[in-house]
Amino acid sequence: MRARAFSKWGIAARLLAIAVLPASIMFLTVTATMYGLAQRDVRRDVAARGQLIATALAQSSQYGLVSGNTAYLRTTLRHLIEADPSIACIDITDAVAQPVVSECQASRPDEVESFDVPIRIETLPEVDQFDLIPAPSGATASRTVGIVRVTMTPAPIFESKRRALLVAFAFVLAAAVVSCLIGLRLARRLRHILSSVMAALRDVRQGRFDVQLATHDEGELGELQRTIVQMAGTLDASRHHLEQQVATRTRELQDAVHLARQANAEKRRLIVRSNAVVEEERRRIALDIHDHLGAALISVRLEASGLAARARGLGDADMEADARRIAATAESIYGTTRDIVKRLRPEVIDTLGLAGAVEELVRNAGHVFAQARFSYHAEPGLPELRGELAMPAYRVAQEALNNIVKHSQASQVAVRLSKAPDGQRLRMVIEDNGVGFDTWAQDGAGTGLIGMRERVAAVGGELSISASPGQGATVCVTLPLHTEAEA
Repeated sequence: MRARAFSKWGIAARLLAIAVLPASIMFLTVTATMYGLAQRDVRRDVAARGQLIATALAQSSQYGLVSGNTAYLRTTLRHLIEADPSIACIDITDAVAQPVVSECQASRPDEVESFDVPIRIETLPEVDQFDLIPAPSGATASRTVGIVRVTMTPAPIFESKRRALLVAFAFVLAAAVVSCLIGLRLARRLRHILSSVMAALRDVRQGRFDVQLATHDEGELGELQRTIVQMAGTLDASRHHLEQQVATRTRELQDAVHLARQANAEKRRLIVRSNAVVEEERRRIALDIHDHLGAALISVRLEASGLAARARGLGDADMEADARRIAATAESIYGTTRDIVKRLRPEVIDTLGLAGAVEELVRNAGHVFAQARFSYHAEPGLPELRGELAMPAYRVAQEALNNIVKHSQASQVAVRLSKAPDGQRLRMVIEDNGVGFDTWAQDGAGTGLIGMRERVAAVGGELSISASPGQGATVCVTLPLHTEAEA
């Protein structure tokens, strides 16, 4: 958590910490060390003094204790306590630890330390006047006649050193303050440099490469400033170079797009022209079939009917049957010819318009694909499109319905004709609930779909197909209600 909080600090806070924290830590450390050393020296002094006083009293109070001169002992102890404030109390006991003399300060201090020294006297040896060999001197014995207990307190000694400590603390504090001021001055200068560096980097990030930095400083900061200025210059040159390249590539792309648009427009004109030629050729073939082949078949049917009548008059049943079969075959071929003519040039477009022609397509698909329910709806007020303007929509509807009959396995098919919201375009929607298909995985790239797209795009329309396996399919066609020439 502390590392995360430190990572959120700004440059000013970090530089302030760098300037103040070391001096503050130094001040606290030196102060604590001096205080600890002073306390240790005072305790050591108290211990040495207490031991020395106890030893001296043990030596000087031997005979006063033995002789029972307690007044002398009391006077001596009182003088010692008055002379040395660090002595809290002095107690002299006899050999059986019974108090003999005790003198203490008026107030009992909290922190004390006691030092005990036994009071010993030498035992006089028994001398035999008749013994020619004296006893060795080392054999002299001593006995304990009492104990001196000196209780010392370090408070007075420490109080005497407090002034010196305060003076030392003042010097250390002054040194720490001077260090902080020097650190703050250096930090302020460093912050100024880093702020200018950050401002330059922000300008570079925002695309302004004309940065100005003082590059006369030495060391790492000067190197950083010079590096940023050089980097900005390099980026500026790279930007100009890239802008030139982008401008060049943009012109090339614009030229390519212009050529592609020209090619696309030319392709559309060719498609429109080829569709017109194909429709015209279909119309001519349909007329030829209707005028020549149809007339010939009608003539054959009439001749066969006349032949059958004559054979019936002559009583030739076989000839009559053959003549009737010829007449029926001619009639069947004539009906097939009529279907071919309708497919080549649906005359219903010229007679009923697009709405009627699409309705007839839906009706015929319902007869062929009886297991599906076909519905058709045309918005009231649609313009009566005829001729070449209605042919693309008719062909798309024809192709879509053929695909539904052949592949969809649908049970419901709906065809709707309406105006687009802008009122300038025709919208035709053909949808089913069949097995659907994958629009991206059609064999041969979907030749029928490509044909529909090209036919619609050639007249300035749009075709969208929404389909997926198992979800049915929807074909939406939008065509202009007027050609460019009419507009």
